[in-house]
Amino acid sequence: MTVPFETVRKTLTARMASFTGIEQSRIEYANSPIPGGGVFKPPTTGVWCAFEILYATASFAGMADKPHYRRPGQVVIQCFCRRSTGLSALNKLADALSDHFQSWQDGHIECLEASPQVVGDFEDYYQINVNVRFRAG
Repeated sequence: MTVPFETVRKTLTARMASFTGIEQSRIEYANSPIPGGGVFKPPTTGVWCAFEILYATASFAGMADKPHYRRPGQVVIQCFCRRSTGLSALNKLADALSDHFQSWQDGHIECLEASPQVVGDFEDYYQINVNVRFRAG
């Protein structure tokens, strides 16, 4: 079964929304409407995240009454803290997100391993990405 892109988005976004390791108000979802309008504003203290789904090249997976395609990709959760505040909270958040996503499955959507990627300093922030490979279909 080829899983529609909107189903993949809704399923993976719902998984992120069920994460209790950070307040939902501290998560920026891709192109999501902000209540009251405007754009996401990072909090002045603590950690926060940005959630994004990146698709890879689909592959043929089988044939029944019509062709079936597998849609792989990667969930990228960018985790931030202010510079010079230490890495403990950011590393704990990355660990918790990894545990929440890796080896999780819902129907025809499966998350595989989670890997942290240190991005480092940028302007006033320090960043670690949590990259989670997934496949749908």
